[in-house]
Amino acid sequence: MTVPRRRHVVVAVLALGVLLLACGSAGWAHGEVSTVLGPREVSVSGSSAAPGVGAAALVVGAAALAAAIGRRVGAVIAGIALVCAAVLVAASVVGFLGDPAAPLEAAAGEISGVPELTGEARTAVWPYVTLVLAVAVAGAGVVTLLAGRSWQSAGRRFERPATAGPRSAASAATDERDRAMDDWDALGRGEDPSAGTDGAGPGTGPRA
Repeated sequence: MTVPRRRHVVVAVLALGVLLLACGSAGWAHGEVSTVLGPREVSVSGSSAAPGVGAAALVVGAAALAAAIGRRVGAVIAGIALVCAAVLVAASVVGFLGDPAAPLEAAAGEISGVPELTGEARTAVWPYVTLVLAVAVAGAGVVTLLAGRSWQSAGRRFERPATAGPRSAASAATDERDRAMDDWDALGRGEDPSAGTDGAGPGTGPRA
C-alpha cells in the first residue's frame, strides 16, 4: 500500500478548510417575513446557522500547518485535530437540520421585530455538502495519523547521510594519525617504514 506524501495530505487538508469556509459563507436557509412594507426575503448563512463550521475550518487550517512543519508528534496532533473538527462540523450541521427555522426566526426578529416567518423555511444544499466535507476531513485525519509514522521514518532516513559524513572523516583522520605514529616508531627502531608496504614485512629493512 502506497503511503501518501506529506505535501499531498497538507494540500488536501488546506483545500478542505477553504471549502468549509466557502460553505459557511453560503446561504443555508431562506424564508419570508412580514413587514410593514410587505413580505420580505430573509436568509441565514452557514456561519450564522451553524457557528461550529467556521470554527472547525480554522482548526483544519491549523492542523494542516501542524502536519506540514511537525514530525511524528505534529502528525498525531494534526490527525486528532482533524477528526475533532469533523465531529464539530457534523454536530453543527445536524443541529441546524433538526430545526432550520430557528435561525431564520431570529433573523426575522431583527428585521420586523417579530421572530416569525410567514411560510416554511427552505433549506439549501450547502448543509449537505458540508456534511460530505466533514466525512472527508475525518478521512484526512485518519490518513494523517496512519501516515505520520512513515513521514517520520523518511525524515530520519534523509538525515543519516548528514551525520555519517563527519564520522567518516574523523575515522580517516584517526587512521592516518595512527599510521604516522607507527612509522615514527619504526624509524626510532632503525626500521624502514616503507618496507612493509613492499611486501617484505615490517622490520626487514636496512638498519641505520
